[in-house]
Amino acid sequence: MASRQLDPARLPAAYDQLIPVEQLEHGVHNPRRVRPREELRESLKQDGLQRPLIVRPADEGDVYYITDGWQRYQAATSLGWEQLPVTVYDSALAALSATETASIVREWSSYDWAQYCQSLAEEVQDGADSRGQIANRVAARTSRSPQTVRRYLDGLSLPPVVHPLLCDGPDGDEEAWQALQHYNESVRRYNGLSWRVAARLGRRQRDVEVSDARTIGAAANAVEYDTADALRFVDVAMDEPEIPFRAVHRRIQQAGQYSEYLQVPSVTVALDQAEREAIMAYCAEQRQPLSALIESQVRTLATELIEQ
Repeated sequence: MASRQLDPARLPAAYDQLIPVEQLEHGVHNPRRVRPREELRESLKQDGLQRPLIVRPADEGDVYYITDGWQRYQAATSLGWEQLPVTVYDSALAALSATETASIVREWSSYDWAQYCQSLAEEVQDGADSRGQIANRVAARTSRSPQTVRRYLDGLSLPPVVHPLLCDGPDGDEEAWQALQHYNESVRRYNGLSWRVAARLGRRQRDVEVSDARTIGAAANAVEYDTADALRFVDVAMDEPEIPFRAVHRRIQQAGQYSEYLQVPSVTVALDQAEREAIMAYCAEQRQPLSALIESQVRTLATELIEQ
């Protein structure tokens, strides 16, 4: 669609200006990098562009960095749009704040949020800040808690090749998967790393100063376990980087055979009918008995207490 044919009815109700597409670039702080869905292209064909892109001007040159709206940009340019409506913010921080506000109307994955928090961290940190201080500063500017922000930052500190292993991480190209399969041929069979495990691995990599290869291998092997055992695997693999991963596997598996169990007491909880129905509906949705869900909650609590 040529710019001269733009119909005002196909544009947002409010925006700052129309920018030629050749002056728009993906911003380093844009939390989303995925390709647009076909549904978005069809929506643009039928209804036009209902939300402006969020951009900020480059320090030099007549260029604007897209902080929010990269998928819309890709879909629109594939349809021949030559100009796009934008809202311009003077700074990266202002553009990021507007991006989070815009995200309220759609769902971000944890990986999107992690990238967003990392971008904020790059803008607000001082060279002398600790990671905890950085997390607090980011949390003060967003809806995420300092603990969640710290987990995101620690997880994203892992080598980029590990990111496809995250539960909701990027798809990863074949080159990345081949690198991961060098350490574990079956790595693609598993669901991936939880953010808790990824954060632990990121922290341990810094603490013990092991090689990227050891970290990548630990991640590719830790995905075989549930969160509790994956955390144990990470600790052993990073504490003793000289032992092969197969030996770490044996140690984790043997520990699982002989470890003592925590006996969770049987407790009767008074619930009204609506609450009981909600619990049972959740169990049905998860396809797990109530006992399994309780076990999962106890494991999560234990892990969080250890990490405090």
